[in-house]
Amino acid sequence: MDIKKSLKELAQMVGGQVVGDDTIIITGISGIREAKEGEITFVAHPKYFKEIDRTQASAIIVPDGIKEARKPLILTENPYLAYAKIANLFAQIPQIFKGISNEAIIGRNVALGKDVSIYPWVYVGHNVKVGDRSILFPFVFIGDDVSVGEDTKIYPNVSILEKCYIGNRVIIHSGAVIGSDGFGYAKDVDKYYKIPQIGIVHIDDDVEIGANTTIDRAALGKTWIKKGTKIDNLVQIGHNVVIGKNTAIVAQVGISGSTEIGNGVRLAGQVGIVGHVRIGDHAAVGAQSGVTKSVKDQEMVSGSPAIGHKDWLRLQGVLPKLPDMMRKLRHLEKRVQSLEKGQER
Repeated sequence: MDIKKSLKELAQMVGGQVVGDDTIIITGISGIREAKEGEITFVAHPKYFKEIDRTQASAIIVPDGIKEARKPLILTENPYLAYAKIANLFAQIPQIFKGISNEAIIGRNVALGKDVSIYPWVYVGHNVKVGDRSILFPFVFIGDDVSVGEDTKIYPNVSILEKCYIGNRVIIHSGAVIGSDGFGYAKDVDKYYKIPQIGIVHIDDDVEIGANTTIDRAALGKTWIKKGTKIDNLVQIGHNVVIGKNTAIVAQVGISGSTEIGNGVRLAGQVGIVGHVRIGDHAAVGAQSGVTKSVKDQEMVSGSPAIGHKDWLRLQGVLPKLPDMMRKLRHLEKRVQSLEKGQER
């Protein structure tokens, strides 16, 4: 069903103030250059302010302080956040299939909530629980004794292996694997002896997990992703890792086993973290950094091995100058040697 909202309703939803006609009806959202009549758009960065009078959108979300435009406005302190909330309202997942497909395989003693959708070619093991309004898209694998919460979306080709726990309003994108064996081996002279990984993965509410991300089950206990954390595509999370609340992890990050990531942490792309360290609350790690020791609360580090971000910036300023500095140093060494030889005579 198409969604239609008045500008007044949208402003109330995001805590904004309308300038202009608040009765106009909005039927969608789009970028400022692509938007057409009936749609709302947004401007968050000053470089795009010039587009305000050019857009074909019916209304614009703008920062506080912009009072005039030829289109109705929603003034808000954080236009990007307002855009996110309104975009979620208009975003719709096509419900091609509703109910439980006859082509799905459903195990014994499965408890399905109200309005659950299980698409064709889904496998659901024994003793599984799936909460109200959750959706399992084609080729999802749910192992025995798994619990899936309410309003959770699991996209095609996701594997959730036995005994794992998935909370409410979780989104798991295609190709993710939850609960594969952790990388645990005991060395026996010249060969490795596999350690059974008998723990679980526990995913709290409101977590999002990107495509082809892998989260290993714990050797003992649980690998734990806490509430509100967002994980990008192609991330590897080792066994017994604990990730705090509302942390953001960008693509191609690798986190080794038994590491603890705090609340509100930001890990940029291609960060690698050794095992058994702690990244403090609200810390940040720059792209392609190699973290070899614990990071303090609110600290920002960069580089490989990772050091304080300001020290790393100074180092980057010096590095391009090193070849010229080496030439000058060699020249000075030759001059000193020449002077020393002259004194010896």
